[in-house]
Amino acid sequence: MPEGIYRIDFLNPSSRYHLSLRVDYPNAYDREKAKVDGRTKLGGDIMIHGSAWSDGCFAMGDPASEDLFVMVAETGLANVSVILGPVDFRVRELPAKRTNLPEWTTELYAMIKQELLNLK
Repeated sequence: MPEGIYRIDFLNPSSRYHLSLRVDYPNAYDREKAKVDGRTKLGGDIMIHGSAWSDGCFAMGDPASEDLFVMVAETGLANVSVILGPVDFRVRELPAKRTNLPEWTTELYAMIKQELLNLK
């Protein structure tokens, strides 16, 4: 699953998973870090959607997807950020023991943490 700070590309009221909001993964940051790592297959078409099941997206259930869909529509796509992280850094830190993570994840998690702290 992606981790980072994203935008919503578009709203899909005709999703087969009730309603969906498309996340702009991979964004420029993801493509830059993939290039550093030598990765070429980043995936894409990550959606936040209704239903209780997903295969690589974020299933929120129908009521939550309706709330998110309406909030984003009323707020405007340009005014919405989606923060995807391993933990809520406002509440706790990552476990000290982490293995097999690229060095740049320290930078990414610092960016995510700062974005979350800006919400207070």
